[in-house]
Amino acid sequence: MRSRRSAVWVLGAALVAAACSRKPASVEIAERKATIYGIDHSTRLTARVLDSKGRPVEQTTASWSSSNGEVAEAEPGGRIVAKKAGKTLITATYEGLSAKVPVEVIDVATIEMASPSISLVGPAGTSVPLTCTVKDSHGKGLALKPGWTSSNPKVATVSADGVVTSVSPGTATVIASIGDTKGPGRKAETGEIQGGCDVTVTLRPIARVEIRPATALARVGETQHFEVTAYAPDGAPIPEVAAVFRSSDPSVASIDGAGVASGRKPGATKIRVELAGQFAEATLLVN
Repeated sequence: MRSRRSAVWVLGAALVAAACSRKPASVEIAERKATIYGIDHSTRLTARVLDSKGRPVEQTTASWSSSNGEVAEAEPGGRIVAKKAGKTLITATYEGLSAKVPVEVIDVATIEMASPSISLVGPAGTSVPLTCTVKDSHGKGLALKPGWTSSNPKVATVSADGVVTSVSPGTATVIASIGDTKGPGRKAETGEIQGGCDVTVTLRPIARVEIRPATALARVGETQHFEVTAYAPDGAPIPEVAAVFRSSDPSVASIDGAGVASGRKPGATKIRVELAGQFAEATLLVN
């Protein structure tokens, strides 16, 4: 009888000890840091209350707060809402225990493509770069590099730098995006900021290309648009094709993927165009 009582006492003591060990000892936030792209966009953080052995304590919920509510507000459940560009510390608290993570808000509003659509003509494997401008809510350009994806890689692929390459005839939409909602540990609740370019691929040989105007004049701060015409082996013109544009002196004038040159300082530069191994050249004078 005495041994039975001892066994019950030992079991009870073990249960009491187990219960004590389940007391909250720390708070852990799953994300080490977070970045929110876009005002009024949001992300969700995850917090757990742990015991002294690092095991989750059930039926516990942390409360959330922000050190700078003007930058980002912390809502119940760990939803963090961006309010303006800046940085803040987000704190998860439970019964005097807490954990903090830094959160940065980047004001991104739009991604403007240099060309909303392009015609990619040439043999399979012909490539042209796409260019875009990332802007904040005030219309100011940002030095942010977007990610690139193709809606139909069987028609056209796109590199991490926005270079589109033809694969087969057809159409695809190439998308530039800021704000990875699918990255590890992210639980973004609002979509990415995106810009798109419709690509039409036509597979045919190119014999030569021309750039117009052959000579152009622009002032500092002004722009000049150059157009490219490709020619098939039979001499048939193929107008308004996408091509690779380069300026021999970008300090005098830069040029984007749509063939729009911008005057930077007085001088002269050569505007060179390339498509499917064919080249042409024009002169731009800036004063």
